[in-house]
Amino acid sequence: MIPAILLGTVLLHVLTLLGFLASRHAHTRLRRSGPRRPVLGADELAPIELGTLAGGLQRMGEVALAELYLGGRVIARGHGSVARPDPEPSAAARLIRTLSPPARVMADRLRPKRSMCAEELVNTAARSDQATVVLWRLRRLGLFFPPQRMRGVRRARCTAVGLHTVLGVAAAVLGPALLVVGMHPSSGPEGVWSVLCAGLLLTYPFHLHLSRRAVGALSGPVLCGAVAAGTALAAVPSPRVAPVALVLYAGWFTVHGAYRATGGRLGPRTLAGDALLAEAGRAGPEGGPVSALRSTALLGFRSLRRRADAPDPPELRELALVRSFAAAVGRGFGRPDSGLGGDFSGDGGSGTWRGDGDPTTASRHRPH
Repeated sequence: MIPAILLGTVLLHVLTLLGFLASRHAHTRLRRSGPRRPVLGADELAPIELGTLAGGLQRMGEVALAELYLGGRVIARGHGSVARPDPEPSAAARLIRTLSPPARVMADRLRPKRSMCAEELVNTAARSDQATVVLWRLRRLGLFFPPQRMRGVRRARCTAVGLHTVLGVAAAVLGPALLVVGMHPSSGPEGVWSVLCAGLLLTYPFHLHLSRRAVGALSGPVLCGAVAAGTALAAVPSPRVAPVALVLYAGWFTVHGAYRATGGRLGPRTLAGDALLAEAGRAGPEGGPVSALRSTALLGFRSLRRRADAPDPPELRELALVRSFAAAVGRGFGRPDSGLGGDFSGDGGSGTWRGDGDPTTASRHRPH
């Protein structure tokens, strides 16, 4: 039984690894066949569009939230919450008076004297029709691939990610299962391990929560399962279990490293999009609220928080305000997903798309 489990685990990890490598190869070929030079300059993109190009829909929501803050329509409540100011500032005191469509969608969700989770507010904008409009404009400009061209790559990648997720869940469950085995009654020094296994099993859900927040969406629970399995193996009477657990955890983290090295969740950005993003990054920050929003689009809230204590020149007052707002919202907001979602990288991107903006069947067959 144990050799069969070991062989099956190795084969599944090999299949997952081959899926990651094959999807990465197909994605690279797709990018080489796409546009290489942008048809417009970086300054011709709105901050919302630049944020979507740089960091996907999450970054677009962060830019819209910063736009609401500079427009005097939202304040930070801490711990990832925001609210409408009471009373609201006058129109003359607002640094931004005209909101972009995604920012207006977020403003409509806010209620007086009521806090709201900033992440939920960003997700509202990311799922709106206005986000789809931004995506399709970037596709028409040749900065993103259309969804039909990404479908094959996405299907292969999602299949490998799904298998990798199943293996990760099995690895996370194996830890408490071995803890149950390690709780066999014993006396002497081994009895200490039994008590330790029992205590770790009782607090296992809490450790899962902590590891998920500290490490990542799935890699954290797998790491927690590995620690639990390592603790239990000292008390498990059968030494044949140890190599099976070792192969399961070592193989999973090896394949997960390959997933991260091959680009995470492969995004739709073309080589032209990379060139435009590099052009925007070479331009230094300037004064004014629009420049502050463009810096937010390129950096994101997480990077802005890291520089919140750095002194800014007086002409970058708006950027300093956005940095203080990013720090006040809380550390939990704007942190990239370090698990199976991946960060939005510069080689085509890895972000959370879920097919947003895909053409429906009705729109494909609409009359011309």
